[in-house]
Amino acid sequence: MGEILGVGITHYPPMLGMPETYANILRITLGSPNIPEQSKDPANWPQEMRAQYENELECAHEHQRRHRDAFARVRAEIDDFQPDAVLIFGDDQYENFKEDVIPPFNVFCCDEFPAQPFHNPENIWDVPAEHEVCWPGAGQLAREITTGIIERNFPIAYSYKNLHYERGLSHAFANGLVFLDWEQRGWPWPIIPIMVNCYGKDVISSRGGLAHIFDTKTDAERDPYLDTLGPSGPTPRSCFELGQVVRRVLEERPERFVVMASSGWSHAFLTGKHDWLYPDREFDRARHAELAEAKQKCWAELSNQQIEEAGDHEFKNWICLAGVVEDRHPEIIDYLDTWIFNSQKCFAIFEP
Repeated sequence: MGEILGVGITHYPPMLGMPETYANILRITLGSPNIPEQSKDPANWPQEMRAQYENELECAHEHQRRHRDAFARVRAEIDDFQPDAVLIFGDDQYENFKEDVIPPFNVFCCDEFPAQPFHNPENIWDVPAEHEVCWPGAGQLAREITTGIIERNFPIAYSYKNLHYERGLSHAFANGLVFLDWEQRGWPWPIIPIMVNCYGKDVISSRGGLAHIFDTKTDAERDPYLDTLGPSGPTPRSCFELGQVVRRVLEERPERFVVMASSGWSHAFLTGKHDWLYPDREFDRARHAELAEAKQKCWAELSNQQIEEAGDHEFKNWICLAGVVEDRHPEIIDYLDTWIFNSQKCFAIFEP
């Protein structure tokens, strides 16, 4: 019977760069013509947000330190567990999946995953932007797991190569792996990335990022497919049920598996009710409280509307993980609550 270690991490892109850049998403957003001028004025921000902004660099260094410590702990747990493969639930933000096909879920069945994750020339490791990393995959095992999922009446897409992204793996997977190898000792564990269409109806119109914040087109100028909301992404219930099916498949196998969720929680640039300036901290605190009480099973009852209004699109990766570890009490390593660094972050371990 297969053993499963569950872990939850973030893949926070600014962490690749220097601490003084962590609030750049906020600064970029402040340039949007769609945000009311009174919202751009720090004098009108919540007091805690102003305090963080006034002490930005100090807060950024603390943010980095806590990230690094949490990733070191997760990496140690994975190394001690000695998995045969690491399944990673991660989102694709208009990287490999675009207008030609956007599946709700996709399993990458490859024996290796070359990527260029250090695209920021000022990354903290001082690695050239063109440097290529090649992470080991588990192609045959991924195909067998995919077959097991499908034969349990859960249709899922799969692929043998990247489609569009010139840097290889989507950043939800690549960044997490870079952070888990912070000391650059190497990563020996074969990976099986499982893409989740977390951005759903926004993925095309927002181009997986901030395009919606700067959109000034009139209705007449909008492309009916590229500039308007599309079909919904998978529901929280379907994400949870995928996790349940994955668990059943893995438990019937002899191997040892890590199952990982890689994502931040609420994102400022997706939280329209806050003029895209800060995340939905209240929504995430409620999810954190549920996690602390091992009530992650209730995440299946959330709706797409609740997820989207909270800017918590990527939380669906954690809901997939919750389906795998629905009955386990987690150890929450850290929870980073922020106003100015775009997204809330959580790190957790679910022991077998």
